[in-house]
Amino acid sequence: MTRLHNRTRTSESIPRKLLRQGKLHLLPIYALMRTSDLGREGIENSGSYRFADHVYRNEPSGRFGIGRALDAVLLRMRAARSMRNRFHHAQREILVAARAFAARSAADPVAVTAPFRVLSIPSGIARDLVLAAQAVERELPEVYARSTFFGVDLDPAPVELSRDLAGRDDHYFFTRGDALDATSFPSELDVIVSTGLGEFLSDDLLVQFYRNCHNRLRPGGTFVTSSMQPDRVADYLMRQLAELHTHYRRGDEIIRWLHSAGFHEVSTRQDDVGLQTLVVARRDERQRARDDKASAT
Repeated sequence: MTRLHNRTRTSESIPRKLLRQGKLHLLPIYALMRTSDLGREGIENSGSYRFADHVYRNEPSGRFGIGRALDAVLLRMRAARSMRNRFHHAQREILVAARAFAARSAADPVAVTAPFRVLSIPSGIARDLVLAAQAVERELPEVYARSTFFGVDLDPAPVELSRDLAGRDDHYFFTRGDALDATSFPSELDVIVSTGLGEFLSDDLLVQFYRNCHNRLRPGGTFVTSSMQPDRVADYLMRQLAELHTHYRRGDEIIRWLHSAGFHEVSTRQDDVGLQTLVVARRDERQRARDDKASAT
């Protein structure tokens, strides 16, 4: 298995690195940040699935009272609010796809028995997937009855935590796998969701990942992703105190790489914070029509 791409920290000791670089003014900030659960997780693990899930849950916690107060401040920062926007974006687009699937099923007697298959990769703690599945169950129980929600992550810990979150429900399937390995993907997917991975991939690896997603979607299937722009304060703190190094890309760059991977129908929009490009790409629907025509003959 390949390394975890979001683990970019190289120094054994951040305080020693700061001393060596003469950045003594950052030492008290480092100590203060470690009282916040979000800050400590970011520093110790260069972000990680727990860091992202803490942002998504938006529930302040920390040490000594001051840590909880600092945690609340960090969760209100533009970067954290923008991360939550991609979390809601993923859930919203899964539900949109489920509604479209229900409409096709109502109009097509062949489609009425087809399964609805959704993948989150890398899933982290698959909170967005589980919440979206619960929304599908409430609004579209006939679709939910034919649904499977897959979560794939290279790290075994969030795979187990995702299973705990989903509970004993046979509509979910969580497993360990590498997003850059096409064999880790289930086939014939209606929706693939991936937010947060692209920031840790080079352009070549990003296109490879996008191509894996394109190839595993059904014709007309939806790929939901995002791309982040830097917040000056958050980016400085994460680079200096956690050695978290990310790739920032504009919307036009994401569109170009998606086109390179085979996606031609791509829509993007900026979130209300202005840091996140929210992306929806679809595999060519005409392939579905060609497949239907071939099966009819």
